Amino acid sequence: MLILLKIWEQMKILTTTNHSKLAVIITAAGSSTRIGGGIKKEYLPYKNGTVLSASANVFLTAVYPKLELSLLVVTCPQGGVEAARAALYSSPEFEKNLGNVKLVIREGGASRQESVFAGLKAVKENCPDAAYVLIHDGARPFVSGQLASNVASAAVEFGASVPGLTPVDTQKEVDENGFVIRHLVRSSLAAVQTPQGFEFCRLYEAHLKAAGEGGREFTDDTEIWGQYCGAVKVIPGEVNNIKITYPSDLEKL
Repeated sequence: MLILLKIWEQMKILTTTNHSKLAVIITAAGSSTRIGGGIKKEYLPYKNGTVLSASANVFLTAVYPKLELSLLVVTCPQGGVEAARAALYSSPEFEKNLGNVKLVIREGGASRQESVFAGLKAVKENCPDAAYVLIHDGARPFVSGQLASNVASAAVEFGASVPGLTPVDTQKEVDENGFVIRHLVRSSLAAVQTPQGFEFCRLYEAHLKAAGEGGREFTDDTEIWGQYCGAVKVIPGEVNNIKITYPSDLEKL
C-alpha cells in the first residue's frame, strides 16, 4: 500500500509540473530615428542597465501559470548582435534572471513584420516544441510582470491575446484631405499594446502566409492573426506601459 501511495505521489508531481513551453520575443531591430541622440532607445540607460535589459528582466521574472519560459529571443539591427548582447548584460541582474532560459539574439529585417518573423524562425530552430509565444517591444520597459502573466494566460485560454486601453480622447476617422468622415465610439475601441500572446505554431504558419503576400505590410501580429487565424482576445492593458518613441518620453526614465 505504501509503495502504491509513493508511486501516486510521484505521478502527481510529474503531472503538476508538466508545463507547456513558452518563448518570448523582444523586438529591438528598429533604427530609433525619431528619438535622436545617436543611440538606440533600447540601449539607453535605465534601472542599473538599459531599456532593453529592463524589458527582458520583466519577462524573465514573471510568473506564468501552466507555462515554462524556455527561450528568450531578442531581435537587433543588422550587424548589431554584440551591441544587443552588451545592452542586455549591462544589467547585473540579467544573467541571474536568465538562469536556464536559452538566449538567442537574431538580426531583424527592414520592417517590424520581418523582424518578428526572424524571431519566430529563431523559436522554431531553438525551441521547436514551444506551445506559446509572447512578442514585446523592447522600447516598452515599463511593462509589469503581472501584465506579461495575464497576456500569457489569455493566450492559453483563447489562442491569441493583446492588452488594450479604451482611448481617453474622442476618436474620429478622417479622409485623405483631413476631413472627418466617421465618428467612432470610444467604448468599442482599444489602443493596443505589447506583449501580445499567441499559440506559436499557428502564428508561425500565419507569418509564412503573410510573407507570401508580397507588398502587403501588416501593422502588428494581431492583424496577421486576425487575417489568417481568427479573433484576438483583448484584455486590460496598463496606462504606464508606454513605448518610448520621442525625446519627451525620455523624461519618464
